[in-house]
This record gives sequence, C-alpha cells and structure tokens, in this order.
Amino acid sequence: MKLFTICLFLVTLTLPANAQETNTKALLTQNDNETWLQEYQQLEDSEEKLKMIKAKILYDAQFVGPRPGISLTGLNEEQRKALKQRESNKPKVTADCKILFVLQATQSHILDLEKSPHYTSLVEHLETFSISDTILTGTSASAFYGTRARCGVVLLKTEDSKALDYLENINNQK
Repeated sequence: MKLFTICLFLVTLTLPANAQETNTKALLTQNDNETWLQEYQQLEDSEEKLKMIKAKILYDAQFVGPRPGISLTGLNEEQRKALKQRESNKPKVTADCKILFVLQATQSHILDLEKSPHYTSLVEHLETFSISDTILTGTSASAFYGTRARCGVVLLKTEDSKALDYLENINNQK
C-alpha cells in the first residue's frame, strides 16, 4: 500500500510539469516575463534558446497585451459613447506586459502573433534558422521601442538566406 501511495504521489507531482503548454493563467505578469528572461539568459546552447523563444512567442499569443489609453478630449457626447462602445467590444487585456521579440533581417519584424498572426509559420520554424540574439532591458529597451518594451526586448538578428526567403514569402502573402 505504501508503494502504491508513493507512486500515486510521484505521478501527481509530474502532471503539472507535463502541462506547461496549456494556458491555465488568467494574466501574464511582468514578474513572469522577468523570470523567463533570467532562465533564457542562463542558456548557452543557441538551439535551446530558439526553442525557448518559439515556445514563449506561441504561449504569449494567448494573451492580449496592454493598449494605449484613449482620450475623450474634444469629443461630443455621441462620439464619446461610440468610442467607449468600440473599446468595450475589444478583448479584455490579459497581459500586464509582454516581452517584445524583434527579428532584424533586412528590416525589423516584431514577432507578436496577437497583432501579426501571419508570422506564425515563421515562429514555428525558428529553430531551423541561423539567428543570433541580444537582450535589451530597462532604459535601453525603452529608448528604442518605447513603453511596449517595458518587459524587455529580445533582438534576433539573421542573415540566413532561408530565413530571409521565408520572410519574403510571408510578406508577399499579406
């Protein structure tokens, strides 16, 4: 009986580890992103880094990022009501902030699948490309990308011809 209880306990402990890809959280917080960045920075293998980036981008796509506030200044009552109605129809914000992933090739591409779902196939193939990375946090991130970089920026740079062809195909399909 003790053996059965121990086995059941061990199986119960491993279940949450196997369910990491499902979104059970209602809010993506800045603390979650800081923890992810720390874990990411500890990795040395570039393939593992790209797998981690891919998983993070796909996971974050489930959350709605913060939007800039609206101004009602200068609007009449009818216009205010219409604007408030439009805003109330938008999905509820479920992310305190998001890490900004930017792929720099011939030009910069922000890999936010919530706003640019056409990059999904590129993200799914990230680990097949030759990519180097740089992490920006704090004032250096904000200086380049403004308030949307509050949780940090991961710059991905590539000159890989496969990646460039893939980007060209995606942009031609838009």
